[in-house]
Amino acid sequence: MAGGSSDDGSAYQAQQAKIEADKTSARARINALFGEGTGEAVDPAGFYSAGTPTTTSQLIHGSGDASDYYQDVTTSNPVFDQAAYDAAVAANSGGIAATKAAREGIYSSVRDNAYTAGKRGLDEGRDVANRNLKFELFAKGLNGGSEDVNQSALLGRTYDQGLIDLGAKADAAATDLRSADEQSRLGLLSAINQGTDATSALSSAANQLQNNSANATATAQGTTLGSLFDNAGLLYSKSQYSQGAQLGSSAYDKLISGGSASLNTTATKKGASGTITSSGNQ
Repeated sequence: MAGGSSDDGSAYQAQQAKIEADKTSARARINALFGEGTGEAVDPAGFYSAGTPTTTSQLIHGSGDASDYYQDVTTSNPVFDQAAYDAAVAANSGGIAATKAAREGIYSSVRDNAYTAGKRGLDEGRDVANRNLKFELFAKGLNGGSEDVNQSALLGRTYDQGLIDLGAKADAAATDLRSADEQSRLGLLSAINQGTDATSALSSAANQLQNNSANATATAQGTTLGSLFDNAGLLYSKSQYSQGAQLGSSAYDKLISGGSASLNTTATKKGASGTITSSGNQ
């Protein structure tokens, strides 16, 4: 019974050791897929060779009597191939470094896409604002004067601030993708700890990396700063606002005056046709 229990315990420990080893291997492979960690450890056992056999004469029996004699014994003397082992370790870490560099390239591409898309819209907005400003200055007889200089300077400052804001948005797009990848990696490592097999985890990792990149790219291509120049306080914007306010005020005045006249007319008519009765307090 005791022997059976000991054997069962040893088998359980061996099984648990294998499960932990498989988890360690899976975690290393997941990290490597994201360009993190050092990859799976290189087993040095595979870098030993038999070496050159050596024959030595060894004393047999060794009792110091007539039964003592010498016999030639050949040993293999295994040799560890340090250079090959170092090369394998370097290749392993080099592969992870290459993967990390590839991921960094994707982050950089997303940032560039966001900046390019946003700048295209920013440039178009500046050109429209510049045309509207020129027309407004000409209509008011201010072109070529100090107000023209001031308005052009304001337009330039607005554009420069737009470039700064755009750079921040582009950086955020790359950061968001990096964060999404990191959340995916941590989630997969947690899943492995909870028992997910390596094959499923690796397949999920590849899909998540692809989806994260696709979503980030689509978002980056739609980067915009909105109505930046409309809110900059340029002369034509102020004129449009003023005209809109005047039209609104005029419409409101007409509505109120028309309503008052109607009310007054109704009151007059009711007063003319009403009936006066005694209150009984005279």
